[in-house]
Amino acid sequence: MRPYFSWQLSDTGIDLTNLGALPIVLRLSLWKMKESLKHSPTTTTFNRLVSSHCYGTTEVFVFGLPLLLIFTPLVSRAEPLPLAPGLRRLFFDDLILESSSGFTRTVHQPIKYPDNPVLVREHPWEGNRVQVYGTLLYDPAERLFKAWYMNIPKSAKEKITVQGQRRPGHATLLSYATSRDGIHWDKPVLNLVDFEGSTENNMIAPDLYNPEGFSVLHEPHDPNPERRYKAFYWDHGFGPLMMYEGLEIYGEGERDGIHVAFSPDGIHWRPYEGNPVMKYGSDTGQVVLFDPALEKYVAFGRFGAGGRKVARSESSDFIHWSTPELVLAPDERDGPNTQFYGISIDLYEGVYVGMLWMFYIESKSVGRIDMQLCHSRDGRHWVRDPERRVFIPNGPPGSWDFGDMRGACRSVILEDRILIYYAGSQAPHGRGSELGLGMDIGFATLRRDGWVSLDAGEGEATLVTKPFAHPGGELHINAEADTGWVKAEILDEDGKILLSSRALSENTLDSPLDLGSEGLAALRGKTVRLNLAAKNARVYSFWFGE
Repeated sequence: MRPYFSWQLSDTGIDLTNLGALPIVLRLSLWKMKESLKHSPTTTTFNRLVSSHCYGTTEVFVFGLPLLLIFTPLVSRAEPLPLAPGLRRLFFDDLILESSSGFTRTVHQPIKYPDNPVLVREHPWEGNRVQVYGTLLYDPAERLFKAWYMNIPKSAKEKITVQGQRRPGHATLLSYATSRDGIHWDKPVLNLVDFEGSTENNMIAPDLYNPEGFSVLHEPHDPNPERRYKAFYWDHGFGPLMMYEGLEIYGEGERDGIHVAFSPDGIHWRPYEGNPVMKYGSDTGQVVLFDPALEKYVAFGRFGAGGRKVARSESSDFIHWSTPELVLAPDERDGPNTQFYGISIDLYEGVYVGMLWMFYIESKSVGRIDMQLCHSRDGRHWVRDPERRVFIPNGPPGSWDFGDMRGACRSVILEDRILIYYAGSQAPHGRGSELGLGMDIGFATLRRDGWVSLDAGEGEATLVTKPFAHPGGELHINAEADTGWVKAEILDEDGKILLSSRALSENTLDSPLDLGSEGLAALRGKTVRLNLAAKNARVYSFWFGE
């Protein structure tokens, strides 16, 4: 067991591990010295070590005697953190860490599929764009990838006929596609929407007009079979057509705003008769998800944000939504010509993980868009990468995603990987029509839990968690340790080692560290800490089994 402070008289070797055992005068002197050191500009090491609870030393003098202060992790009696069995703990921040030494945090860029794009423009009704102002998900029951994507037939200069109505060609319509592997996509003929006199197409939802950001939530266990698919989207343009810069475009109407719809199968949709549920515009992708901790639906978009920013709203029934609150906006570090065009969000292992669509304006509404990572513990208070690193970069000049990219509302989370689908264009935002360049859909891949890792180099790195109530199951780890090792210890509240594992040396998405099943079972419900050590390895996550 290591005490928090071990005060060593370096000239005598006397080790005084208990301040309470010191004479009162010396205790007061040491306390005053410690307080003064906190405010001294020459003792940043002291402040850093105390605040981070890392190991370290420094030398000071009391009554003319040199003292070597050895700072070691604080042993506290704080309330143990909840640690649900099966819930993976990732390292987006230091929330669960009490101390760490030798690790560096790395944000990982997903790997783009080399044959992108995979879902492309093929038919007249999608001649201008296929774009993920929509949703891609995997249905394990059907073993099928499903996509709801926006299709734009033509430019605003041209005209189209939809459901027998003559309309400007830049209508934002909705289509459906499926895939067995997430790469090769089928566009089934659904005979639901009349386009230019024919229903032989894969468009859906004829009762929607100009839906954008069609965010679909699949809840197969909803007791109402008609509501097992839910959608949250912006529908607009219900007013009379109007002239703008010599072009006939869609005008605002009373029914414009945030709408919701329900479906038994994801194909046949019934809009809520009380739409709009919120009287706001949101000219971007929308995100809707269910937060089990809140037992509420949570939505994100521009609605009520006051421009290209991110707002949040919540609902208990998917129909009545709270007044939107602004939760993310560009700051001084972003500069005046940077905006948040939109965001993609996953509620991943209890953490909101966001991919901001960073819009760098060059002139008026022209500029390139890439993505940055951010995260939140509650969906309201967000933490951005302090280095503002690009998470998904634009491709090289001439590539399909060189100028513009917009993500699907959520990622596709599989057992072994994360698929991030996004629409891309060679053209910067605002120049696609001028250059005759549209949008298609591709994807990039992360390993499971691969957003962020704690990396250890040649020297041994260690971390100690805050106290938690042991769930009782096996300790699992996701790590790259094929050229090094990772091992673990279970500590009691005082830092005493209770169980130790052998070193693991492999690249694994899920391997149990052998701590002894009998010993783990005996610890169920008891307050413990986890000590992880690693060398030449990356640690992505850990969790305890059932």
